[in-house]
Amino acid sequence: MSTKKLVDLFLYEEQKTINTLKKEKANIIKVLTQVIHKVQNNGRVIYLGAGTSGRLGVLDASECKPTFSTNLFLALIAGGNAAMFKAQEDIEDNTKQAIKDLTKVKITKNDVLIGISASGTTPYVLSGVKFAKKKKITTIGITTKSNSILAKLTDYRINPNISSEIISGSSRLKSGTAQKIILNMISSISMIKSGKVYRNLMIDVQPTNKKLINRAIGIISMVCNIPLNKAKALFTKSKKNTKAAIIMHYKNCSLFQANKLLQRSNCNLRKIIG
Repeated sequence: MSTKKLVDLFLYEEQKTINTLKKEKANIIKVLTQVIHKVQNNGRVIYLGAGTSGRLGVLDASECKPTFSTNLFLALIAGGNAAMFKAQEDIEDNTKQAIKDLTKVKITKNDVLIGISASGTTPYVLSGVKFAKKKKITTIGITTKSNSILAKLTDYRINPNISSEIISGSSRLKSGTAQKIILNMISSISMIKSGKVYRNLMIDVQPTNKKLINRAIGIISMVCNIPLNKAKALFTKSKKNTKAAIIMHYKNCSLFQANKLLQRSNCNLRKIIG
């Protein structure tokens, strides 16, 4: 095939992935209902996976901290940190390691465990889910094979049926795309519903570098409808707390008073300024 035809093929097949996901809308909503309940009660979302699935879980969890200022998302991957950079496919058969990993992070009934496996048969993931179920912990399965073992084992599941890959057996392709989209929805929508987004703005962004500092100042300027120089002054007075800066402007109050209002509202800006 020519390069052009291959590009067309990939785009066509990925579009089919989106259409397949749409059929899982009801399951996605059920899963989100559980996740939102957990995070709003300070429970953690723990992703468990191996290979591509594990790396996608790590990617999603690691990006929640700077985006939403939350530590409630955690990812465990078969083989640990080293498996992020070098494939260790044999590790995914280690069933005892999943139990050790979940014990180490002290998983409790307040948490929700999300097992991610394209095939729905990964021993590491299945073992972790079985361990969680014995402890009466809510379990969710994300798999791209309908009626897989993982889908049948978990309390809730999202399982779009990706029947074939462009390169046969390579689940980093369409299955990986589907998993990434699902994880985007789980983390982002649960954070939106928890007050971590105002309008469509990253109101809880951590201003840890120049780009993010400028973004925070821009958010203050936009929400308060004030020039950037005034927004920057508020940002400084608030000690780099974007939400507090906005409250200081709207309520004409001190940083101390703004923080008090945030505490009373569970850090939900919409409850304070509408």
